[in-house]
Amino acid sequence: MNWLSIKFLGSLTGLGLLALLSGCVQTPVTQTLAEAFGKGNSVNIDAIKLNPNLKYLRVTVRDRAVLMVLGYSENSPKGNIETWYSSQGEVLKLLNGRVVSTNGLEVDWRNVNDVPFPNWTELNALNLSASPFEFKRTYDQMPAYQFGISETVQLYGVRTPTNANLVGVPANQLKWVEEKVKGTVHGLPSARYGLSTKNGQTFVVYGEQCFSSELCFSWQTWPVAK
Repeated sequence: MNWLSIKFLGSLTGLGLLALLSGCVQTPVTQTLAEAFGKGNSVNIDAIKLNPNLKYLRVTVRDRAVLMVLGYSENSPKGNIETWYSSQGEVLKLLNGRVVSTNGLEVDWRNVNDVPFPNWTELNALNLSASPFEFKRTYDQMPAYQFGISETVQLYGVRTPTNANLVGVPANQLKWVEEKVKGTVHGLPSARYGLSTKNGQTFVVYGEQCFSSELCFSWQTWPVAK
């Protein structure tokens, strides 16, 4: 199964429900996806009637948009980890709006760990435009079977981008930060985030990540909160 292959993108026209697990047994997740996507043939995900009792993520890759639905969330010492599923069974795990694990992509990152990484509210109080915040990132990469990859990453403030896949929110209403691996030539940031602050708490509205020069994707909660 390959989320980013041409074959997969072509199959999105039906937004058909495929089992997430082998066999035909209906699991809570497959039932949730059935509610989320139904059996329609529309290619316009923005026109899909959403279940107000479910939470969605709008993911864009190679100019194609798909919906993912929240399967479950779990507490961790660093915050809440959300596990999102596509109708094809691909998995995206986010911690405070940042990727911590994927499954089913051309390249997958697993066990992503950023140290130290304060919460976004603390980071927002820093002058990232003048002085980047530096941290260590370790992760495993599949299918290359590379384990314990370690990088030094810098997070810094940037101007409002003009090329984000953000939908439904003016980009200039958000505060933007980027990341890059230290020692590499700038041009392909490892991640970019659009942040918002409400009731004194800063959180991710939009994020995008590049695992390679050929594999970049973005995400935002959907529908846009009014």
